[in-house]
This record gives sequence, structure tokens and C-alpha cells, in this order.
Amino acid sequence: MKKHRLRNTVLALLAGALLITAAGCGSTQSAAEEDGKTVHAVTGGSPAPYVSVDENNEYTGYDIEVLREVFNRLPQYTLDLKTAEFDAMFTGLTAGNYDLAVNNFSYSEDRAESYYYSYPYDEITYVFVQRAGDEPLTSLEDAANRGYKIESNAGGNVTNAIERWNAENPDKQIEITYSEADMSVWFEHIEDGTSDFRIDDLPIYTNYVEEFNFQNLQATELSEEETAKISTALDAYFLFPKNDEGQALREDVNGALKAMKEDGTLRELSLKYFGADQAPADDKFEKTIN
Repeated sequence: MKKHRLRNTVLALLAGALLITAAGCGSTQSAAEEDGKTVHAVTGGSPAPYVSVDENNEYTGYDIEVLREVFNRLPQYTLDLKTAEFDAMFTGLTAGNYDLAVNNFSYSEDRAESYYYSYPYDEITYVFVQRAGDEPLTSLEDAANRGYKIESNAGGNVTNAIERWNAENPDKQIEITYSEADMSVWFEHIEDGTSDFRIDDLPIYTNYVEEFNFQNLQATELSEEETAKISTALDAYFLFPKNDEGQALREDVNGALKAMKEDGTLRELSLKYFGADQAPADDKFEKTIN
């Protein structure tokens, strides 16, 4: 009987040891899976040349190439990119469905309360868009003095700026036609005289002129003073959920973005898509905005 008890005890100890070993293997596997984490990113799919989806349903554009290069430098992650409606990107981040959002996002205090911002990877340049041959605009006051009309969407930075101008200058109004038409239609209406001007991001303007072969438009860069009337948030950022996982992912992404700024990759991609160096200044890679 004693021999049987001893044999049973040894078997029990061996079984316990096997369970501990199996548990240890399971922990190692989980850690490996965590090291190979899939990052679920989301985009709205436009506007070009920042973000677009080509005829083969492939993502392309400056923002997308920057994002892919970031994760080429972070082999511990696998990037998975999906498309969602604009509002759904934010609700998805909040709900934990996405780990990162990319869509040429500028900074806003409201968003900063809910999401972490990466280092910037692009700096916007605004231009006045008019018919070719017209005297180049210099300011909103100049547009008002000429009796110019603009066609624009409600709630956009440019529309909001002109609404503020009209509220502060009741004797110098700029007429706004509110429209949700595609930007190509807005440019057509400048050419045919339905409206007189727009204020747009230079790369977006350049992309539309090339894609739709507009022949009768011109662009003039805004001064710093006039740009400040539109927005003081000129940089583009990736967004992350405001939790520990989002903060950790942001740190890794920021490390890659800073290296891309230092080795000239951001400049090269900017030149490829915009024909100009729109990489942010070096000092913007020293401290996050929130």
C-alpha cells in the first residue's frame, strides 16, 4: 500500500509540474502574441492627395504612405487599415474598435479631451483660389471689398472664418453659398463665374487641378496674418484612444515619426505628393501637443 501511495504521490507531483510548465508555455505564447499585436487603424478614405482609395480598392496618399512607413519601422506590430464614415472613426476609437485614426486630422481642444495626438507629420499651406487673370487676392477684406462670393460647406474651417469675418464686419460682407457638392464642382463654379473664390489647402487644390484638368484657375498663398484667421492648427496628426494602450502605441509611433523627420523620409514623401517640403519643423518632434 505504501508503494502505491508513493507512486500516486510521484504521479501527482509530475502532473502538477506538467500543468505549471504548460501554464508557463501559455504565458510565453501570449507575450509573443502581444509582441506581434495587430494595430487596427481607420481612415475616412479622402481627401486626396492625403488619403484616397484607388480603383483596385487600395489605400494610397501621403498620410497612408507615412503610416505604412511608420509600421515598417515597428516590426512588433501588424497594421490593419479599414475605412469608416467620418464620425464613425471617432466613435470607433472611443469604443475600442480602432487603435489609431488617420485622415489629415488637425488639432482641436475638443478632440484633445478624448484622444491622444501623435507628433505632426505634415504642415498645411492655404491658398486663395480664383479665376486665372483676376487680380490676386490679398485678404478677406480684399474679397469683401470686391463683392466676392464663395461656395463652401457648413462647419468647415474656411466657412467658419468667413462667418466670423461677416459677424465682425457688417459693412463688408462676403456672400456664402452653402453647399455639400464635391470640391470639383466648387472649382467649376469659380471658372464659370457662379462663385468667385475659395480658400483651400494647396496640395488639395493642386491635386484637383491635375485630376480634372482645370485651365482657368490660379492660386495665391495666404499671408501668416490671413492664415491665422482660418486656423492656427496647421499640422496633421494621427489620433489614438486616450488610455494606457493608446499612450503606449503613440510613444512607439512618435519614435518612428521623429526618425522619419531626421532621416528626410517625411521630406521625400512630401515632395512626392505635394511638390514641396511640408514636413513640420524639428522642434515639433520634441514634445507632444497633449
